[in-house]
Amino acid sequence: MIVMGLQGQPHLPRAFSGDLRGAWECGWYHDSAAVLMIDGEVVAAIEEERLTRRKHTGKLPLLAMRACLETAHCGAGDVDLFAFGEQGGSGKHRDPSITVDAWSIVLQAALGLAAPPRTRVKLFDHHLCHALSAYALSGYDEALVFTADGFGDGISGYVIEVRGRRLEILEQIAVPDSLGGLYQTALPLLGFGAHDEFKMMGLAPYGNPSTYRQAYASAYWLEAEGRYQLNRSVLQRHLAELGPPRRPDEGFSARDCDLAAAAQEALEDIAFHVLRYHSGATGARNLCAAGGVMQNCALNGRLARSGLFERIFVQPAAGDCGLALGAACLGHLQHGGAGAHAIAPQSHVFLGRPIPEEHALAAQLRRWDGLLSFRRCDEIAQTAAQLLAAGQVLGWVQGRSEFGPRALGNRSILADPRDAANKDRINAMVKKREAFRPFAPAVRSEDADRYFELPEGVDCSFMTVVVPVRQEFQPVLGAVTHVDGTARVQVVKRGHNALFWQLLEAFGGLTGVPVLLNTSFNNNHEPIVDSVDDAVTCFLTTGLDALAIGPFLVSKAELSPQRVLALQPVLGDGGSLATGWAQTADGNLEQFYVLLDAYRQISISSAAYQMLAAGTSVAQDGGLAAGLADELLALWEQRAIHLRPASFIPPSAP
Repeated sequence: MIVMGLQGQPHLPRAFSGDLRGAWECGWYHDSAAVLMIDGEVVAAIEEERLTRRKHTGKLPLLAMRACLETAHCGAGDVDLFAFGEQGGSGKHRDPSITVDAWSIVLQAALGLAAPPRTRVKLFDHHLCHALSAYALSGYDEALVFTADGFGDGISGYVIEVRGRRLEILEQIAVPDSLGGLYQTALPLLGFGAHDEFKMMGLAPYGNPSTYRQAYASAYWLEAEGRYQLNRSVLQRHLAELGPPRRPDEGFSARDCDLAAAAQEALEDIAFHVLRYHSGATGARNLCAAGGVMQNCALNGRLARSGLFERIFVQPAAGDCGLALGAACLGHLQHGGAGAHAIAPQSHVFLGRPIPEEHALAAQLRRWDGLLSFRRCDEIAQTAAQLLAAGQVLGWVQGRSEFGPRALGNRSILADPRDAANKDRINAMVKKREAFRPFAPAVRSEDADRYFELPEGVDCSFMTVVVPVRQEFQPVLGAVTHVDGTARVQVVKRGHNALFWQLLEAFGGLTGVPVLLNTSFNNNHEPIVDSVDDAVTCFLTTGLDALAIGPFLVSKAELSPQRVLALQPVLGDGGSLATGWAQTADGNLEQFYVLLDAYRQISISSAAYQMLAAGTSVAQDGGLAAGLADELLALWEQRAIHLRPASFIPPSAP
């Protein structure tokens, strides 16, 4: 049985022409994705953001659907069931456009089907999809399942007991009691925005939770049988008394750090209250967890060390992209018939698109001739290890891209974990993000317990838990040890990623430390890179020293003004240009020019407007302002536009 799981906005753009240029965003949805499951095995999975290059996009996952089908060598007509991870909610959270008929019409148009596939479309409950994304792929026979996020389908979480195919909902968590909502309450005061919860988690160890413990304690009540109640309006009143929000260009004060610490403590306090009761009441020794809240790896690390459960599996794609995964599992289990195959346990997340074969890869790199050069290496892992040991920071692109929010060795930025200065260097020059943000270590499975205090019964392959770095190695691993002596470790097994394992082995042979700093290959304006051209763009516009992609080692030329102006500008997904007139201080009218996308409005010069409107390079126009190249490069670094070689022909979309 072939099942395609889906998450995202079930709407076509108003003028659909076979692609999604001009499609509008709906704030209801985020992290669109598609998953393809064949006879109980996930064979392809990818988030739409990786293909549109727009972070957290909630669009119809059209490109992701096509990519999954192409990767699995299937056609849309081969799919037995399309499973959507949302039923539309209820009450004020109801989206009336989510119906089987609506999805059928969308799928027919988007995938070129002969007729609407109404009998092949199923809508599943949001939090059941979260639950099955964890339980069905855990390999456990029985478990307590905990889901928690902002809200979905009118609730914010479940506590479920599962044994085999028998599932019992023990507790339903209402939207007013949303743990995701509680955690998000402090984000604006800290100068953070939507989807920035992970930043607050990283800031928390710098603070003292006792400073604002009472403010949070006044906003929740722990009750009998693992229940609790929240009153976020009480918390909001307390926060309003703490002064103005931090400006994005300001540093972080003691207030900010203490507030993040108190928010983290409150989240853990409530989650432990719920799980402590239900683990005792059910006798469950296994925990499965999913939902956006369960991407909090500090909470997961504390759970792993608590002894409440013998085994814990946190779905690596715990956020809303994982709804597509859970929907595929539910579709397979409920509609696969009595003889349905068992779902294969999850051992890796390398489920996206592969890089091209060597000759095609070389051809794609040659399109950037003049901006980069490359050479083939017989032993790319050994070559990369030598550069890393010499202090270089590398982009590393191999095999199939990862599904979910973590780069686990196929779309990674890598560096020496021993030099504490690497943390600040990568934050400032490559990731271009806040200086307090920690980086994760990757370590061979054979060496993991030597450097880290690994909890028993928890698979640490997916960067889903924080663990203590052994005290004697905290000074050694200065770039990956957080201020509280912990790290979000990735344990690398040879059978799951042989080339990355070999790189760790080679680096260990040169340095005596088989550990690498591993962070996602992107800057702060974009999703993790997926394609060759994504990797090249990030390489050219950041401070990376080299790029290892397939068997090739890539170096870059300086982005001189002449080279920048010779490139062809392309607006990003959903981008547009606008112009108007504004009154100046002396009463005159002055024309202004703006670049727009779904999230930003950026003022641009007349020269940039003209170049972007024409969509052509201007290398031969010597009369342009000298600052145009810098302006275009800045827009490219922000991913507000793309710059391509003038002769560049993009690879066909999947």
